[in-house]
Amino acid sequence: MHRLVRPAVLALISTVPLLTACATQVPKTANVLPKSVPTLAVVVDCGDCKVRSTVPELIRTSYAAAAAKAGIPIAGDAQVTLTIKDYKERGMAIRVASLIVGPPAMILKDEIKAVAVVNGEQRPLKFNRRIPFRGIDSVARKLGELGFDAVAHAAPPPSDANLAARN
Repeated sequence: MHRLVRPAVLALISTVPLLTACATQVPKTANVLPKSVPTLAVVVDCGDCKVRSTVPELIRTSYAAAAAKAGIPIAGDAQVTLTIKDYKERGMAIRVASLIVGPPAMILKDEIKAVAVVNGEQRPLKFNRRIPFRGIDSVARKLGELGFDAVAHAAPPPSDANLAARN
């Protein structure tokens, strides 16, 4: 009998916090998306870095794909600028060497740092991949998705009606 008491108490002590966490409800915040998002212009301004020519187009297409996935059309009357500020891409030799080196190759990374200007407000964006086989293309695609998230969740620009109401 005494051999069963201790395991039963330990099981009870470890189960109660789990059940309590499952029973508590987290209030959901309203995720209001805009009716449309502006087009995306990608500008390279990172000094003497050499950005692969396909990267800006990959960012634009993944931005458009994220908008389509969310069911939000892209409006042609406005434009958001995404400026690439820092760009690091591993070369093919480094990728091949990572097969031999193994885990220490995870120190290096493919990375893009950018700034998106949304409604006059600068929003820093960055993404990197340490896995050597994913490459800069996957980083560019993810940055396009992050750009869409930044635009979709930004505060709407003040309209003339809102400005008149304030005055």
